[in-house]
Amino acid sequence: MNYRFSLLLILFSCVKLDTNLPSPQKYNVIAYLVNGNDTQLIFFDKTYKPTEQHGYGLEGANIVVYNNSNTYQFSYPKTIDTLNYYYSVFNPNPNDTYFLRITTPTGETLYSKTYIPSSFNIIQPIENETILVPSNKLIIWTRSEGAYCYKINAYKNLRDSTIIFELPYLSVDTFSDMFLYPYFFPDSGVYTISIISANSDVYNYWNKVISNVEGAEGIFGGVVLRKVKVFIRKP
Repeated sequence: MNYRFSLLLILFSCVKLDTNLPSPQKYNVIAYLVNGNDTQLIFFDKTYKPTEQHGYGLEGANIVVYNNSNTYQFSYPKTIDTLNYYYSVFNPNPNDTYFLRITTPTGETLYSKTYIPSSFNIIQPIENETILVPSNKLIIWTRSEGAYCYKINAYKNLRDSTIIFELPYLSVDTFSDMFLYPYFFPDSGVYTISIISANSDVYNYWNKVISNVEGAEGIFGGVVLRKVKVFIRKP
């Protein structure tokens, strides 16, 4: 997932390496198509050896995403928090299938396929509603067909990137009791509540780290994003 959990520290001196493990893929791809976002971002990079200096995105790839009607060419770079993304300006359709083709700088071709779940709407809270936290008020939304789970987030300052989600709250239902928990809202002010419906490819990558990109490690997945602004009051 895209959240910051506590770091797992590994004492290498106590680890016996398994030399029979398969070699890692040469490339890494993180690509979420977001219905509700006008710019789509794809992170593409090589796999680095421990002795190599880590990069922040690999230049020189030819990346296209397409469906039965349109082909979208991705440009490079769009820099967010030191990472360099490939980007293209379009809003993918809900209930649609998309294909990914990446030609690497050295000529290899990587493929993937995914779908976007159906559209949904936030029922409550309404835009600019004032909520005293903690509160028994539920966040409620309509069902998104094709979604395997929903991810709910609260932002004091909504970032440019909709890929990075912080302080996640997961649900398989169409409601959330996030307002019961003050740690999601450190202080009073305007917050953006975001809800995404994630398809099966995203769900499997988040929960089982199952890659669906042929020839690379990573994810090509589809989500639907909906947002509402509220004013949070703390006692």
